[in-house]
Parts: sequence; C-alpha cells; structure tokens
Amino acid sequence: MARRFKGITSTVGAACLGEGGTSTGSFHEALNQAAVEKLPLVVVVANNQYAYSTPTSRQFACAELVDKALGYGIEGHDVDGTDLTECLDTLRDALEKARSGKGPQLVVGRLLRLCGHGEHDDAHYVDPRLKQSLVGRDCIEVARQYLTRQGWAEPANIQSWHQEAVDKVEQAVATVQRESGPDPYKEDWSALASRHLSEMRPEVSEL
Repeated sequence: MARRFKGITSTVGAACLGEGGTSTGSFHEALNQAAVEKLPLVVVVANNQYAYSTPTSRQFACAELVDKALGYGIEGHDVDGTDLTECLDTLRDALEKARSGKGPQLVVGRLLRLCGHGEHDDAHYVDPRLKQSLVGRDCIEVARQYLTRQGWAEPANIQSWHQEAVDKVEQAVATVQRESGPDPYKEDWSALASRHLSEMRPEVSEL
C-alpha cells in the first residue's frame, strides 16, 4: 500500500506463516484489506497439519485451508509443500498474477512439521499415518535430492549452504546471549510508536 502511494509499481509484497497464524485477527484484517485494495501481495502458508498440538480439524471448518481464499475474494493455490518443482511453478504463477493486477494470492503448501514445536515438545500427538504419507516427507531432503538430480547444484554446494545457514543462526543466538537484558528504569521507551502522540509528551498534555 505504501509503495502504491509513492507511485512505485511492478513490485510484490510477500509474507510467510504457518497455518495456525491464519486463525488470528491480524491475518484476517491484513488479507481482507489487501483483497479490497487489490494489492500485489503473495501470502504463503505452510500447512504444518498442527498449530503446536492443535490439528487442522480443530483450527478451521472448511474442507481445505486454501478454501479461505474464497471468503476474501482472492485466488488460492494449493501445492505439495514437499515438491520443489511444484512449489517453484506455483509461486511463479502467483507472483505473476499479483504483479499483473489480479490482487493478493494465497499459496498453501501441504507438509508436516517433522519435529516438535520446541525442544520441550516431542510431537507425540502427530498421527503416525501422516508421518508415513507423502506429506510427511522431509521436504529439505527431497529438495536436496532434486537439485542434485537436475544438476543445479553439487552435494558439496548444498552442504556448504546448509552450514552457512547454521553458522548464521548460531552467531545470532550467541550475540543475543551476550547482550544484557533491558533495564526498564534506563530505557527511553514510549507506549506508542509515534512518540509525538504519546501522553507522556508535555506538548500533548497541554492541548
């Protein structure tokens, strides 16, 4: 929306979230507004089958998550989230449609979170049948094998990319752990992002 106000064209906004996030008010408000304004937006939803331990059957009543697109008057795309080729083709199509003025595109990838929601979660609630199905495939491993078969990358390249990602995460964690926590008595904070609207400002209280 901001880029439209600035006259910037040929760009597409993108967001990625898990299926549990589609049950939040912020998701509804954002997608509804984007649909009304026909904004060039692509929203990718990873349908993990469980929002933490809540199965999709307890998250929404529609037959498929992609059916939510109908309620917003936008186009939905259902894709096998473990199939790299299908994901690339679908996202390319969604981006082209969003960029050409056809409004927001909702892309739902079907896959399974293969581990718990955190270190404390052993994912005992996951239906074993899902783990044995196609949706339970390790999408990273499937993509790795596909890239190698297509000759797009050598195993050494993929391993290098993987290690680079691991290193970046570990560096970020280490940086945060070295930092001290915020001191509420020293922080110059404001209840509102726009400081001139804060009630703490003298000029506001004098009005």
